[in-house]
Amino acid sequence: MTATSRFWRGAAAVWAGVIFVSGVVPTRSVVRAASDGHETLTTTVAHFMVYAVLGFLLGLALGGWRTDLRRLALALALAVALGGAIELIQGPLSYRDAQLADFIVDVAGAAAGLAVFSVAAAVARSRSRRG
Repeated sequence: MTATSRFWRGAAAVWAGVIFVSGVVPTRSVVRAASDGHETLTTTVAHFMVYAVLGFLLGLALGGWRTDLRRLALALALAVALGGAIELIQGPLSYRDAQLADFIVDVAGAAAGLAVFSVAAAVARSRSRRG
């Protein structure tokens, strides 16, 4: 494993940890304060964006700028597993609530992040071929 791949794996793991911690600690008062009355929109956008970043990082972590369906599927499966696990953990927590809509947005965000990664990887490969 190269230093670069270790870096991206570490970055993806740290980001997944940030998502996990923020998914299980009480955050309702922070969201209320930051959202100015638009809690649903704020949390939806936040879910989408953090999982888009996760999808992109997982793409890099699992193969650098190489893309193939197997790596992309594994990256999406890992993001889906994290989102699903967090929603299941939130269910019994009195200060959190599990929501199917959050999970769906998480999956959409991860897929979008992987789509952006795929385009960026194609551009990077194209540029490296040109010299």
